[in-house]
Amino acid sequence: MRGFRTKIEVLRIIIECAALYDNNLAHKKILFVTDSPNNKSDFEALFMPHNFKHLTGAGKKNIDALVFYKRALDKRLGVDDIIIDNRGFTDLKLDILSRLMNIHKTARMVGDFDNLSEKIVADKFAGTTTSAMGFEFKNNIYIPKTALKTSVNDVTKKDTRSRIIAIFTKNKVDSKYTDITYKAHDMEYCHLLQRDSLRKIVDFGNLILPESWNILS
Repeated sequence: MRGFRTKIEVLRIIIECAALYDNNLAHKKILFVTDSPNNKSDFEALFMPHNFKHLTGAGKKNIDALVFYKRALDKRLGVDDIIIDNRGFTDLKLDILSRLMNIHKTARMVGDFDNLSEKIVADKFAGTTTSAMGFEFKNNIYIPKTALKTSVNDVTKKDTRSRIIAIFTKNKVDSKYTDITYKAHDMEYCHLLQRDSLRKIVDFGNLILPESWNILS
């Protein structure tokens, strides 16, 4: 069995992930679109700077979440600012944390939390078969709450699981989504245009598409 990471190694990962979070997720809303009937599993998540600390599982309780994030961004986070779980849970989170900083591109499935663990605070999970981000529904939107090295299938109710077919992003202050960061290979772009629920919140006329995409695909 491998040994746990040292605090210096933990700091390096947290600082690297804070930069990724700042570039990819901070101050943004992400819309996960699924293939479930009537779009009942679609959901929006809001990522704010103070949410980052929860995802690391390594910040001391007496350090304000926003202070923790800013110190990590400025590379001023120190060993006295973190705590490592001696059961290995922190290590497992850090194994997949960098992957989850790209959840706006990599998530492939969602589901409602199965509530089998009293230690996890989450209502919904999104991710892949190797990493999952837990979200809590608060103030009418989902916010990131935890990161797990596990399959979404292992922490969600079977009858609530859905495949993600598209992911849209926007800045928190924007009224509509203007960027699409993922589309399933078998989902035609025109089919997304036909969804009434999406046309209300996505600015298809000014949508930023990856260069490799054909708008008709």
